[in-house]
Amino acid sequence: MAIVIPEVTARAGASQSSSDVFLHVQTRRAGKIKGESTLGGHEDDILLTTWNWGLSAASAIGSTQATGRRSYTALTVQKTIDQATTALMSALATNDPVKEARLTMRRAGGEQEDYFILTLKDARITGVSHATGADGATVETVQFAFTKVEVEYRPQKQTGGRGGSFTFTDELVSA
Repeated sequence: MAIVIPEVTARAGASQSSSDVFLHVQTRRAGKIKGESTLGGHEDDILLTTWNWGLSAASAIGSTQATGRRSYTALTVQKTIDQATTALMSALATNDPVKEARLTMRRAGGEQEDYFILTLKDARITGVSHATGADGATVETVQFAFTKVEVEYRPQKQTGGRGGSFTFTDELVSA
């Protein structure tokens, strides 16, 4: 049985039920890769349109025991072309290590609280590609490989305040 985190689609300001999604990238040599966000708390972050990441472990049919080690998919993000585009390509081309890539989801509208934070450490940009859709909009896809991941979920209470947070941390060790 595999545990997979599905693709999340979020568009900045799309509706009350959607989320704003930001990406903060800090490389070892070039420093912060600046995006075009002007929203409070996420100034100069990269605005994302979609992202995909997952974790799975193989198991045999009829068994509850894992038959293999856990495996992660690369973090894949999509965004529009912006001022971060060439810096992301440069980080890939020069193999500039990514000290931290932090994806943050914020509830759109209302209090606008960050509620999901996915942080990759000791990462690398492994792919940058561009394509246009039928509507003519250009989409940039960026992939990150990593050795350490931290996930934090911050639920919101029914009263509107923030509840306690839930965390997950894992570090992949090379064999």
